[in-house]
Amino acid sequence: MLGILELLRHYPRVLYIDIDVHHGDAVETAFLTTDRVMTASFHQYSPSAGFFPQTGSLSEVGGGKGHKFAVNFPLNKGIDDASYKGIFEPVIEEIMARFCPSVIVLQCG
Repeated sequence: MLGILELLRHYPRVLYIDIDVHHGDAVETAFLTTDRVMTASFHQYSPSAGFFPQTGSLSEVGGGKGHKFAVNFPLNKGIDDASYKGIFEPVIEEIMARFCPSVIVLQCG
Protein backbone atom coordinates (compact mmCIF):
# COMPACT_ATOMS: atom_id res chain seq x y z
CA MET A 1 0.00 0.00 0.00
CA LEU A 2 2.80 2.39 0.85
CA GLY A 3 4.41 1.76 -2.52
CA ILE A 4 1.15 2.59 -4.30
CA LEU A 5 0.78 5.80 -2.29
CA GLU A 6 4.29 6.82 -3.34
CA LEU A 7 3.57 5.96 -6.98
CA LEU A 8 0.43 8.13 -6.86
CA ARG A 9 2.66 11.12 -6.10
CA HIS A 10 4.26 10.68 -9.54
CA TYR A 11 1.68 8.91 -11.71
CA PRO A 12 -2.04 9.53 -12.29
CA ARG A 13 -3.20 5.87 -12.38
CA VAL A 14 -1.91 2.70 -10.72
CA LEU A 15 -3.05 -0.82 -11.54
CA TYR A 16 -2.56 -3.29 -8.68
CA ILE A 17 -2.69 -6.95 -9.75
CA ASP A 18 -2.77 -9.60 -7.03
CA ILE A 19 -2.25 -13.20 -8.17
CA ASP A 20 -1.60 -15.06 -4.94
CA VAL A 21 -4.14 -17.53 -3.57
CA HIS A 22 -5.80 -15.07 -1.16
CA HIS A 23 -8.00 -12.09 -2.00
CA GLY A 24 -6.11 -8.78 -1.97
CA ASP A 25 -8.61 -7.38 0.50
CA ALA A 26 -6.33 -4.95 2.37
CA VAL A 27 -5.14 -3.10 -0.74
CA GLU A 28 -8.64 -3.18 -2.23
CA THR A 29 -10.07 -1.67 0.96
CA ALA A 30 -7.37 1.02 1.11
CA PHE A 31 -8.21 2.28 -2.38
CA LEU A 32 -11.90 1.34 -2.52
CA THR A 33 -13.21 4.85 -3.16
CA THR A 34 -10.66 6.22 -5.62
CA ASP A 35 -10.63 6.11 -9.40
CA ARG A 36 -6.83 6.49 -9.50
CA VAL A 37 -6.11 2.92 -8.39
CA MET A 38 -7.66 -0.15 -9.93
CA THR A 39 -7.25 -3.41 -8.04
CA ALA A 40 -7.51 -6.77 -9.77
CA SER A 41 -7.40 -9.87 -7.59
CA PHE A 42 -7.34 -13.45 -8.88
CA HIS A 43 -7.81 -15.71 -5.87
CA GLN A 44 -9.32 -18.87 -4.45
CA TYR A 45 -12.81 -18.18 -3.19
CA SER A 46 -14.76 -20.60 -1.06
CA PRO A 47 -16.45 -18.78 1.83
CA SER A 48 -18.59 -21.79 2.71
CA ALA A 49 -15.37 -23.76 3.32
CA GLY A 50 -14.03 -20.96 5.53
CA PHE A 51 -11.11 -20.11 3.19
CA PHE A 52 -9.45 -16.90 4.44
CA PRO A 53 -10.38 -14.08 4.08
CA GLN A 54 -13.84 -15.05 2.79
CA THR A 55 -13.98 -11.90 0.64
CA GLY A 56 -13.47 -11.15 -3.02
CA SER A 57 -16.74 -12.07 -4.67
CA LEU A 58 -17.61 -10.78 -8.14
CA SER A 59 -20.03 -8.30 -6.56
CA GLU A 60 -17.27 -6.45 -4.68
CA VAL A 61 -16.51 -3.64 -7.14
CA GLY A 62 -15.57 -0.55 -5.12
CA GLY A 63 -17.64 2.44 -4.08
CA GLY A 64 -18.03 6.16 -4.66
CA LYS A 65 -15.52 7.41 -7.24
CA GLY A 66 -13.96 3.94 -7.05
CA HIS A 67 -17.10 2.12 -8.19
CA LYS A 68 -16.00 -0.51 -10.74
CA PHE A 69 -12.33 0.07 -9.93
CA ALA A 70 -12.08 -3.13 -7.87
CA VAL A 71 -12.07 -6.25 -10.03
CA ASN A 72 -12.32 -9.66 -8.35
CA PHE A 73 -11.96 -13.06 -9.96
CA PRO A 74 -12.86 -15.77 -7.48
CA LEU A 75 -11.42 -19.09 -8.62
CA ASN A 76 -12.04 -22.69 -7.64
CA LYS A 77 -9.37 -24.57 -5.73
CA GLY A 78 -7.08 -26.54 -8.03
CA ILE A 79 -7.39 -24.44 -11.19
CA ASP A 80 -4.80 -25.53 -13.76
CA ASP A 81 -2.35 -23.24 -15.57
CA ALA A 82 -4.16 -23.26 -18.92
CA SER A 83 -7.49 -22.35 -17.30
CA TYR A 84 -5.85 -19.61 -15.23
CA LYS A 85 -4.16 -18.17 -18.31
CA GLY A 86 -7.46 -18.31 -20.22
CA ILE A 87 -9.03 -16.10 -17.54
CA PHE A 88 -6.09 -13.86 -16.68
CA GLU A 89 -4.96 -12.71 -20.13
CA PRO A 90 -8.28 -11.43 -21.52
CA VAL A 91 -9.20 -9.79 -18.21
CA ILE A 92 -5.89 -7.93 -17.95
CA GLU A 93 -6.06 -6.93 -21.63
CA GLU A 94 -9.51 -5.41 -21.05
CA ILE A 95 -8.40 -3.65 -17.86
CA MET A 96 -5.36 -2.22 -19.68
CA ALA A 97 -7.53 -0.96 -22.54
CA ARG A 98 -10.15 0.65 -20.29
CA PHE A 99 -8.09 1.92 -17.35
CA CYS A 100 -4.84 2.82 -19.19
CA PRO A 101 -2.62 2.60 -16.11
CA SER A 102 0.50 4.71 -15.84
CA VAL A 103 2.22 2.05 -13.76
CA ILE A 104 1.49 -1.53 -12.66
CA VAL A 105 2.16 -3.18 -9.30
CA LEU A 106 2.16 -6.99 -9.29
CA GLN A 107 1.67 -8.91 -6.02
CA CYS A 108 2.74 -12.55 -6.33
CA GLY A 109 2.37 -13.71 -2.76
